[in-house]
Amino acid sequence: MNWIRKLLQLLRRDSPSLLVFGRLGASALALISAPIVARAIGPEGRGDTAAAIALFYITPILLAIGIPMEVRRLSATSDAKRVLRAARILCILALPLSIAAAIVFGQTIFLELDPTTRMVAIIGVSLSPLMMSWSCDVSVLVAHERYRGVMVMQLAQPGIYVIIVIALSLLRIASPATVLIASLCGTTTTFIVGVYLTRTSVLGPHVPLASLMKNAVRFAGSSIAEAASSRLDQVLVLPLIGSFQAGIYSVAVTVAAVPLSFGQALGASFFRPIARAEGINRRDLQAAALRSASALALMSIPLMAIAIYFGLPVLFGEEYASSVPIAFVSLLGTAGMMTAYVCSMALGAAGRGTVMSVAQISSLILGIALLYVLGPIYGAVGAAVASSISYFTLLVILVCALRIPFELVIPRRHDFADSIRRLFSGR
Repeated sequence: MNWIRKLLQLLRRDSPSLLVFGRLGASALALISAPIVARAIGPEGRGDTAAAIALFYITPILLAIGIPMEVRRLSATSDAKRVLRAARILCILALPLSIAAAIVFGQTIFLELDPTTRMVAIIGVSLSPLMMSWSCDVSVLVAHERYRGVMVMQLAQPGIYVIIVIALSLLRIASPATVLIASLCGTTTTFIVGVYLTRTSVLGPHVPLASLMKNAVRFAGSSIAEAASSRLDQVLVLPLIGSFQAGIYSVAVTVAAVPLSFGQALGASFFRPIARAEGINRRDLQAAALRSASALALMSIPLMAIAIYFGLPVLFGEEYASSVPIAFVSLLGTAGMMTAYVCSMALGAAGRGTVMSVAQISSLILGIALLYVLGPIYGAVGAAVASSISYFTLLVILVCALRIPFELVIPRRHDFADSIRRLFSGR
């Protein structure tokens, strides 16, 4: 029971390592639900639901135009409630746009789904402002280093989802439509939790909406491209390689993404110190963040590869055994994305949203182009190769954008221990 005492100590300290527990917990819940869903609805159903859920994730980020990142930046140095109220108003104003997007998707991407699943998918996209809202809530909690709250929000959506999915499986009523409903229930719960934790309504003084949107646009390209890079492939592969291969690919990507939790927690722990630092101190912190991320990737990826080799066929069944080599390829991309995420946070904390946008959009265009070339020929493996190349391209661009001397970005022996220590202490 030592790990329980350790977790309680971390909860009392509100340590950044809680982000790791939150992300790993969310990943564990995803790994619990993924094989249940995969076995219950088969690869084809898995491919359909993966595409719809990917759009549930991408559409709010498209509509948010970088607002959550600007909320995080402003909340680190000013009155968060005034900023968050403005963000909530913008979320409400985005509702007509989300409904319009849902109608368009219903006539295009969702057109081949069965009627019930199609209707649920349309409703899910229409509710995009809920995710926009809780993304802003998470940004405030991260900026104020309220890691307990962030962990709760990380676990809320997958927690509700897995409970409902298990119930559906036991009752033998799991279908693509009911799986999507489970996802929407998780999103709605997370929205409610976010409102409770931040205790901020739309009423009261707020920063000018035009000012918030103007500054947020600098981060829009980066946020949109980052979301698209991580989820758009699951939408595009459906018509390119078919439902079965899309289902195999979705399982591989889900499992391979587990180590990203380390990069996200590390990036969050560096965000506020970098935002407040200036000059040479900021550059040193950015270099330390990059080295720590690289060290974590070098430690975690080989361990995850071993776990995938032995565990994936057991968890998902022999029907998904072909996902193993695809997951290995995706793991290479995860290594690049872990470090790229921390680089993005280092640039975002310094207010360099335009650079982030250029980097993300460039890598996204390359990834989509490679997907259309490799996907039809090599199927799910080709899709994994395309995304991995895209992630490493993003990493190279971001590292160059940081303008840190090469000798300062190579991980040193102490960086491996320092990266772990920072996750658990925040320093």
